Amino acid sequence: MRVKEWYGWHFPEMAKIITDNLVYAKIVKTMGIQTNHSKTDFSEILPEELEGTLKASATISMGTEISDSDLLHIQSLASQVISLMQYRTELFEYLQNRMTAIAPNLTAILGELVGAQLIAHSGSLISLAKAPASTIQILGAEKALFRLLKT
Repeated sequence: MRVKEWYGWHFPEMAKIITDNLVYAKIVKTMGIQTNHSKTDFSEILPEELEGTLKASATISMGTEISDSDLLHIQSLASQVISLMQYRTELFEYLQNRMTAIAPNLTAILGELVGAQLIAHSGSLISLAKAPASTIQILGAEKALFRLLKT
């Protein structure tokens, strides 16, 4: 993630402590400069153990100074990452609801994502239902075939 790359110059130890990209972006947006770690409350974002570890490593960090304009751009990028992750979650919930309503058996067997991809690839649920098993097998193998032909 680009936020980790850019903010890593300022606070490189944080990438080892925080592995989740969404949490990392929220911390960057909340904390800003690493010297603000003592004034920042991370209780809504992190558990107490990680908060203590993060604050302890911020005091002894070997990162470089960062300009205000760079920090502004990094925080803007972190805000975009947060909003995209929230949108992705909403979109996945929508897909779950639609697939459960439209094709509950297919969803139970294959899952929401694979079921939706099969329906989209075959054109419609009716054409997928009428297709023989060999055609469905070819739908899945088509991607690998074209990847093989490219190389």
